[in-house]
Amino acid sequence: MSEVRYRRLNGYLRSFFKEYLQAQRGVSSNTIQSYRDTWCLLLRYGIEHKKMPRAEDWRIYQVDRQLILDFLTYIEEERRVCIRTRNLRLAAIHAFFHYLRICEPEFDFHCLRILSIPSKKTCHTIIGFLESDELLSVLQSISLQNRLGYRDLALLTFAYNTGARVHEIANACKNHIIPGTSPVIRILGKGGKERIVPLWEGTLQLLEAYLRKYRVGPKDPAHSDYLFLGNRGQKLTRFQVGRIITRYIREAAKKCPSMKKKRLRAHSMRHTTAVHLLQGGAEQNVIKAWLGHSSVESSQIYLDLDLQKKREVLNFLVTPEFARLLLQCQKDHSGDKTALIEWLEKL
Repeated sequence: MSEVRYRRLNGYLRSFFKEYLQAQRGVSSNTIQSYRDTWCLLLRYGIEHKKMPRAEDWRIYQVDRQLILDFLTYIEEERRVCIRTRNLRLAAIHAFFHYLRICEPEFDFHCLRILSIPSKKTCHTIIGFLESDELLSVLQSISLQNRLGYRDLALLTFAYNTGARVHEIANACKNHIIPGTSPVIRILGKGGKERIVPLWEGTLQLLEAYLRKYRVGPKDPAHSDYLFLGNRGQKLTRFQVGRIITRYIREAAKKCPSMKKKRLRAHSMRHTTAVHLLQGGAEQNVIKAWLGHSSVESSQIYLDLDLQKKREVLNFLVTPEFARLLLQCQKDHSGDKTALIEWLEKL
């Protein structure tokens, strides 16, 4: 153990991401990104706050139990993350040390000390949802004075229509839309599971107008297929999508007193879709299929085929005021030798 403990972290961490997570486990890109973000944060924490050497020179023994505990305290107190996020960061670290135990049994004691760090208990909080008038206030808070306003209106309407998660919105592509008399969109959800969700006619018209007149040209050809782009033509990240939705919710809350009493965030749009579907008379299994919940298993394929039922519910939900807001016309204002942290960020 005396010699093994001085082995570099670099090679093991690269192998963990490229060979173990991607090739052997086949985990989703979102899981890889979450683990990557955790390790980037940990490496930067060690360098900036513990005066440790550059990440490529870290030794296994330096990533010990105390460092992890200090890191968890740091993200809670300094970065002010919630307990749930703290536990997710710890899970990413645990995953690596589980892998290290398999690769190098000599590290067993070292790994067990880190794996013994427990997750914190967290209470289950209820995320609020928007009533119809509150949803209208959120959409009306979007200024249509420039291209980004039209993008954001299309994005929030798409989020409500589909009940998509933020990463599903970020990864939505133009060619996923299937137009016609009964337009639908294919959504790639968690674990690579695909589902089909109907698009209301007003939503489709708004998306088409956005794509035709207001969408910024892609900066990179690789981003040309994505539905929603940033102001510089780059694909939006899931964090950017979350910030866009949250910004308009907070803006609407300033003028809508009932919203101030609720715990609202980007995921609230997804909850709003679910609640409105329920209020519209949708059965629980239809809602699960619509939102892509994993609890629907063998019957999932039949539920996804029941698009007409989903469409009837959606048409019931959309009020005339909502439709007029979507379709209102506005003036066109268009006019591996890399460093470890850098390598991780490119995953």
